[in-house]
Amino acid sequence: MYQILQHKDGDLMLVIEQQMNDPEDPMFIYDGGDTALLFRNWDSSLRLNNLSEQARPSLQNADEILVIEKQDERVIRNYTAPIRLVRDVKSLMA
Repeated sequence: MYQILQHKDGDLMLVIEQQMNDPEDPMFIYDGGDTALLFRNWDSSLRLNNLSEQARPSLQNADEILVIEKQDERVIRNYTAPIRLVRDVKSLMA
């Protein structure tokens, strides 16, 4: 489960459940559709399905997204991931 939130100043935040390992050169990969990929490291990526139509334009126009990993209500780690636009994100998930 995930949430994408937008601060009033336009900054984007992705809230996800805690992952087992630390991110290394994370990247948010997106093509403008309803699916995105959060690449955390070579051993860990998250497929984000059913992105809301309201979030899509903001994701296409942003340079980065703040990622918050939580366990229950506690923030475990946070980091910034650049947003990389691609032609077809699903082709990278094969």
